Amino acid sequence: MVTIFEWIAVFSILAVTAIGGYLPLTHPERARRVSGFPIGQSFAAGVFLALSLVIMLPAATHNLGKAFPGLDFPVASVVAILIFAALLWLEQSIRPPREGAQGQAALSTPAFPLIMTGLIAVPSFFLGVALGVSDLIAGVMILAAILAHKGTAGFALALKMARSTMSRGQSVLVYCLFACSTPVGILVGEQVSHYLSGQVMAMVKGGILSLAAGTFLYMSTLHELEHTPLIADCRTRKGFAVMLLGFAVTALVRLLLGEAHHF
Repeated sequence: MVTIFEWIAVFSILAVTAIGGYLPLTHPERARRVSGFPIGQSFAAGVFLALSLVIMLPAATHNLGKAFPGLDFPVASVVAILIFAALLWLEQSIRPPREGAQGQAALSTPAFPLIMTGLIAVPSFFLGVALGVSDLIAGVMILAAILAHKGTAGFALALKMARSTMSRGQSVLVYCLFACSTPVGILVGEQVSHYLSGQVMAMVKGGILSLAAGTFLYMSTLHELEHTPLIADCRTRKGFAVMLLGFAVTALVRLLLGEAHHF
């Protein structure tokens, strides 16, 4: 039975995600400018760096260590690097051959935002599952971590959709599916725990979090190479400060949570 806390978590996550995607989805013309939303992108870059290297990669390493206790090899790091390299190859492969109109970013095919949405929606779903099977105290901690990144990830994904050839209707539909990924995970979490053993659950967690770590690292560094947020938006003092703020806020969430292994 879904508890009151879980319903509160569902609606708060939906609200934060809706806020995160509002500007890019409702102002696609501004999103397609090369300058875009520099403050939002700077903050997102800092959040994604901390999510990748401070929260998700350590949690993935711990979970895969539990799943394969005799394996002395950094599997999580290798998986994260592979997905990082795969996204770099993919973006180079589907990069449009023409430049956009003056002052605008060239529009990409829908493939890249769709793949990025899937890669972020899956760990978001799994975090919802983790919340759904946790007690109240652990659930509150996991909810704090989800709220810390869900809106920021939504903003970044909506921006990628606006900078692709997807129609507004298609973008809204895909974004709604992303928004529902964590709430659906919360609602099915109790059932999932009945079918997966501790070792299998640790292996699944570790694999998914490794993929997410590589994805978030890529989005903060090399995505849209010539316009990557860490270069284009953080070169000013204000942009750099906002990036550090995003990193610090997310790292603080990790500090308040204690061990990230609960993921």
